[in-house]
Amino acid sequence: MPELPEVEHAARCLRAWALSGRILAVETDPRAERIFRPGSGAALARALAGRRVASVRRLGKHLLLELAGGGPLGLLSHLGMTGKWVRRLPGEPPPSHVRASLVLEGGAVLHYRDPRLFGRLRVVPGARFELLPELGALGPDPIAAGIDPVRLAALLGRTRRPVKVALLDQRILPGVGNIHASEACFRARIDPRRRADRLSPGEVARLARGVRATFDRALSALGAGEEIAYVEEGGENPFLVYARAGERCPRCRRAAIRRIVQAQRSTYFCPACAAGAARPAASASASRARASASRG
Repeated sequence: MPELPEVEHAARCLRAWALSGRILAVETDPRAERIFRPGSGAALARALAGRRVASVRRLGKHLLLELAGGGPLGLLSHLGMTGKWVRRLPGEPPPSHVRASLVLEGGAVLHYRDPRLFGRLRVVPGARFELLPELGALGPDPIAAGIDPVRLAALLGRTRRPVKVALLDQRILPGVGNIHASEACFRARIDPRRRADRLSPGEVARLARGVRATFDRALSALGAGEEIAYVEEGGENPFLVYARAGERCPRCRRAAIRRIVQAQRSTYFCPACAAGAARPAASASASRARASASRG
């Protein structure tokens, strides 16, 4: 499932393939009209044909393409659960499950494939992405803007949700999904079941570092290849705990990785590491309580 690293990989590929390139024609799959909401495949084809790709940006899990020629125009691409952009050179057959194809000058074709049809391709008049509610609600991008531990602590301090569930809120850290939320908690030595509003500033700082570390690790594992296979599709698993239930913890080497369900999503963690991390926090809470009682 694509999260920030996979979408960043797609953005880099699209820049390499299409930046300054002209779109000669667009073909869309009439069976995939839900992808083009609130417009239609035919309207998208008419809008994009003849345009040049002026820029490719990423915000969280969204790809933002600005197109020149005839006035500014934007294309928003969200990969959903199984979406991918792939390129085929002249004469090469297209991949399966293609929902839209952009024919470029020179004959190369950019195919958007999406077996489960949960992605989205939307034309944005004037490239005014900031007017889209789903983008306006997002927090600062963790890669482009960095992660401010003070801001993160303030936002987590407002919710009683488990920290792993809170990390899935795109208003907090856009781009973090189920995989990297589990990985970040493990790297930060934080029990994913802990209430977010009970984390100390030091724990939040570790969590911020954990998010960035898991993103960097995933980006480096993706490499420079064109097509990537998501873990759920049988691709190589580069993660420390995600989808490794029953395997020995790579850190403590004592306990087995456990899988639980939080907010209808799988969470993976080491129960021994989580218990060890909770003891210092409990001791600190007890010390504060004793100090408060002595003052009283």
